[in-house]
Amino acid sequence: MINIFDLFDEKLIFEELGDSPIRITTPKSSVRKSKLKLKELFKNTLFPNSLSEMYNQISHISILWNIVDEEESSVNQFKEDKWLKEKYLDNGYDWGVVNEYLSGFINITKSEEIFNADFCKNQGYYYTLSNREENPDDFFPLDICWDLTACVKKEGNEILNNIWLVHTNANEIYDMKINIEEYLNLCYKAKGFHYWQLIYLFKTKSEYYELMKRFLPKMLPHINLDLSDFDIEL
Repeated sequence: MINIFDLFDEKLIFEELGDSPIRITTPKSSVRKSKLKLKELFKNTLFPNSLSEMYNQISHISILWNIVDEEESSVNQFKEDKWLKEKYLDNGYDWGVVNEYLSGFINITKSEEIFNADFCKNQGYYYTLSNREENPDDFFPLDICWDLTACVKKEGNEILNNIWLVHTNANEIYDMKINIEEYLNLCYKAKGFHYWQLIYLFKTKSEYYELMKRFLPKMLPHINLDLSDFDIEL
């Protein structure tokens, strides 16, 4: 398993987002270490090693980042971008919406909440699964960001090492066909970019593909991005 704390806290928050020449703010940033054993939370259940190791390393991750609105020299590079203007800004989208499209969010569920039935039942994914005639009690939210929730699933007494993506607004569920460690690695590579999960699943067919391709390198020009898993060659 990757060193989650070093990758998401030391490297992503401080070295990559913090050192960008584009002024980026992280109003919500927390990567907390943990010594909690997963079996103490959900007894008589088999867990994939990657899930146990993840929660042995951290209790949760919450990183929200976006371009600082007050920094005109940063914002104007995007407000004046021809493609963004033609696609969004001149077509009824205000800058606040576009700035969200250019932001990132990583929200790994707290270890004490992922298997908490009361917590789960209050999340949007739970109702989407009910509408899809799935048993929502078999799914547990690993990463809740915007209207996307990456879930793990229980079969019998075992949590499977696979990720299902629930898209609440679209009333859809997708088998991502990746394991937990792969999900974390992809999340890091994408820097949690808006809807990166859909970009990974649908590549050029996703309406968000061009946003990542065009603007993530522009926001983080000081680092070497690897977006090949999203069919983006830089």
